[in-house]
Amino acid sequence: MNENFYETDKAVSEYLLFHYGTENEFYEQGIGAKEALDFASRCGLLHSKIPHGNQKQRALDLGCAVGRATFELSEAFEEVVGIDYAHALIDSAKKVASKEPITIQVTVEGDVTKETTIQAPFSSQPEKITFQQGDAMSLPSSIGTFDFVLMANLIDRLPDPTKCLGDIHKLLNANGVLAITSPYTWMEEYTPKEKWLGGFYKDGEAILSFDSLKEILSPNFQLLEDFNMPFLIREHVRKNQFTVAHTTIWQKKK
Repeated sequence: MNENFYETDKAVSEYLLFHYGTENEFYEQGIGAKEALDFASRCGLLHSKIPHGNQKQRALDLGCAVGRATFELSEAFEEVVGIDYAHALIDSAKKVASKEPITIQVTVEGDVTKETTIQAPFSSQPEKITFQQGDAMSLPSSIGTFDFVLMANLIDRLPDPTKCLGDIHKLLNANGVLAITSPYTWMEEYTPKEKWLGGFYKDGEAILSFDSLKEILSPNFQLLEDFNMPFLIREHVRKNQFTVAHTTIWQKKK
C-alpha cells in the first residue's frame, strides 16, 4: 500500500476537511450539490441498514482515516474501533477525539491558504472509541468480532482486495452487517492491475467491480441492497472533486 501521501500534512488537512468541513467551507460561492456534503457522516449512519432486532454492541470502521464515521457509530454502538494504515491520520483522529478544536490550512487558490477550525461532533461519544493504526490486510485475531463493519472508500486502495474481502466474514458475528462504499477508482499506484476487482477486459468481456464483489462475498454474505452516495473533496475555493461511491450492504449468512 502506498502510504506516502496519507502520511503528509496535506493529506491530513484534506481528510479533516473532507470529514468535518461545513457547507460554507465547500461552497463559499453559495453554489453546489448539497447531497454530496457530509459523506463520512452518512457512511457512519449506514448502520441504520442493520435489520431490526440485530444487536448493536461492537462496530469496526476499517480504513477510518480521521474518524468522522467512527464518531457517528459511537452514538449507536457500545464499542467502536477505528483502524487506518496511516499513522498521521490515526494521530489526527485521536486529536479530534479529545474534543479540542483543531486548526488546519485549506487552499484558497494557488499557494494562498486560510485557516479553518474543525472539531468532533457534539453528540459523539469518544469514550466508546478506540483508534489504532493497523493493516486491513493483516488484522490481529485479538481484535475480536463485530456486529457491523464499515469499509468506506477502502477497497480500491488495498494491494489485494480479494484477499481482504475473502476474510472479512471472520470479523463479523452471526447476521452481522458489512457496508462497503467505493467509487472503484483502480490505480496501479495502490493495487497491482492483476488484483483489480474490475475496470478491465478478460477474454473480451468487461469485468466490473460490483460483479466481482458479488462473486467474492456471496459464499458468506447475502446482498441486502446497493445504492449511490456522492461525495466532495475540496481542491480550492472554486473547485471540488465530485465523485459517486457505489454503496453495497451485506448481511453475513448464518
